[in-house]
Parts: sequence; structure tokens; C-alpha cells
Amino acid sequence: MQYLLLCVLMNVAIFLIFRAFSHYNIPTFQAIVFNYLACVLTGTLFLGNVQFVSSITFDQPWVLIALGLGAIFIGTFYLMALTTQKLGVTVSSIASKMSLVIPVVISLFVLNIASRELIVFNYIGIGLAITAILLSSIKKKSENAQKISLFVLFMPALVFIFGGVIDTSINFTSHKYLTAETEGVFPIVIFFSALCIGTVTLLIKREKINRRSVIAGSVLGVINYFSIYFIVKSLGAFGNDGAIVYPVINVGIILLSSISSVILFKEKLSNINKLGLVMAVAAVVLIFYQEVVAQF
Repeated sequence: MQYLLLCVLMNVAIFLIFRAFSHYNIPTFQAIVFNYLACVLTGTLFLGNVQFVSSITFDQPWVLIALGLGAIFIGTFYLMALTTQKLGVTVSSIASKMSLVIPVVISLFVLNIASRELIVFNYIGIGLAITAILLSSIKKKSENAQKISLFVLFMPALVFIFGGVIDTSINFTSHKYLTAETEGVFPIVIFFSALCIGTVTLLIKREKINRRSVIAGSVLGVINYFSIYFIVKSLGAFGNDGAIVYPVINVGIILLSSISSVILFKEKLSNINKLGLVMAVAAVVLIFYQEVVAQF
């Protein structure tokens, strides 16, 4: 359970840092690239030595998956940033968090992973989690809405699809290939791949490096590494059961980020948002119904 909580805390911290990006006019893509450099360094220091490099060989399936995920990671991260800038935080957050539907369906009906036998209350909880995320994310339409292109309108769909691909790939890899020794290395390979792609892109664009991007990206990178590390650890703790792990993580992110937004940014929650948060709490109780009952 502690891994789930730590994963939620890391992801909410990422949300708060992205909010700071726009406030301090930090170049987003540059910060994302330096974020991946910080991810690699953080992972290496966390593991304590560089001997893990010997386990990274191209005949290992998890290494190839990690390299491919690197490209999807940096593309999706930047796409989320663009969606936020063009369509607002609400649209971006709904698209990214609702993508949990994909790994949940794959985990239940394709991988057939279940850490325990699911009962009707668990399924109701999963459904409530999805509904809660939608309701708690709905905001009033901005009065300054502008005419936007067809591609911009399609961006949330891309965030939804690629976000689901990332979560499903992590779930699949953790289930099939990762061991206790490679759980910490897997995120490093992902981030190293993303770093290489981002660096090449910056060189092609010949952008002048902004010092604030380096600082902001470094802070983001430390948290970002552990956000993925704790997802992998959470999956391992629950038998790689994505149908349990992803709804709980996303519901936790919604609850904590909403509370943080009210406290730090003085955001107002509508009655629909409040209903969504109540449903989120009910969803967690129902998903862990067996564990809750066992305590009484």
C-alpha cells in the first residue's frame, strides 16, 4: 500500500511542477529534456552503482520495450503540455487519467491478471473510479475560448491512446519480464531513450538553453523517476494487477491534486467536482472491499 501512496504523491508533485512551468514561463520542451537527464542520474544514484549496466542487453525483451517506451514517453509528455496550453488543464487531465481504461481492460480480459478473485463490489469500484475521475475534472468552459484547428481537437485523443499504451506496456513488462533486480533499471532505460531523442531534437532546433529550464527540469526529473519506479513497485506488490493498481492511483491523484489546488491555487470546486471526489473515496473502498471487510 505504501508504494501506491508514494506513487500518488510523486504524480501530484509533477502536476504542481507543471503548474509552476506556466507561471514562471519556463520553456516546456527544454525542461522535459533536462527532466530525463535528471531521471537517469537519479536512478543511477538510487541504485547505488553502475553495475546494472551489465544487465542491459538487447537480447532482453524488457530492454527493447523500455527503449520504445522512451520515444512514446517524451512524445506523450510534450503532447500533454501542448494540450494543456491549447485546450486547458481540464481537457488534458481528463484525457490522461481516463486512459486508465486501457490497462484495466487489457489486464482483466487479455493478460488475465488478478491478484485476487474480483467480486461485484470490485467491478463497481472500478466503474466508480472512472466516473469519479471524469466528474472531478469537469470545469466551466472558459470565456476566452478560441477557434482551434482539427489537429488540436484531436490531441486529447492522442494523449488518451498513448497514455493507455504506456500504462499497459509497463503492466505487461512488469508481469512478464521484470525481476527484483531489474525493477529499478527499467525506468532508467526508458528515460535514457527519451533523453537521447530529446537531445537530438534540441540540437536540430538549435535552441538556446534557458537556465530556468535546467533547474525546473532537474527538479521534475527526480520526482519523475520515482513516479515510474513506484508504479512498477505497486504493480509488483499487487501481482501486476493493473485493474486494481491504476484506478486506485488515478483516484488518489485526483483526490490529492484537487485538495492541493484548493489550498495552493485557491481553485473552486463545483458541486459536480465534489460529487466526483465523494465517488472517488467510495471507489477506493469498493476496490479494496475484501481488505476493508477483513479489518472488521
